[in-house]
Amino acid sequence: MHGLDSIRQEHRELLRLTEAVMEAAGAIEPSFDKIAAARHALGQAGSRHVIGKLSTITQALQASADPAHRALGRRFTDELMTLRQSASEHYGLWTMARVKEDPREFRMAVRSQYRALKARVDWEEAEVFPVVARLLAAPANPAQRAAGIR
Repeated sequence: MHGLDSIRQEHRELLRLTEAVMEAAGAIEPSFDKIAAARHALGQAGSRHVIGKLSTITQALQASADPAHRALGRRFTDELMTLRQSASEHYGLWTMARVKEDPREFRMAVRSQYRALKARVDWEEAEVFPVVARLLAAPANPAQRAAGIR
């Protein structure tokens, strides 16, 4: 279950990095350099995280012979991409110039992103991870071997 443990750790890191953006923006005298650095770190970690999830979780679910697993894999991927799109739109809307104009509103927007991320993390860990853990622990079937999964 090493891959899922790593993803759990990344979840905690993404939440921490999002909190760091809110903290930087919440200072009495916000440091826009700190906000930009925190956002950059979060964006980089988010990109790496999505790639890792697709190669571990989506691949395991799609390689399963069970149609329910494949449907969960499609839902997992579709909703992950929707969340990623929302994050991209947030970055596009909240340019550093706009952050400087309204840091309070920016913090509220980041808080909204945080809530969406937290809900996603909770759903994945409660609903998806147990299914994937069972799939990864099961002996590999021919489709999984062809996909490079255990």
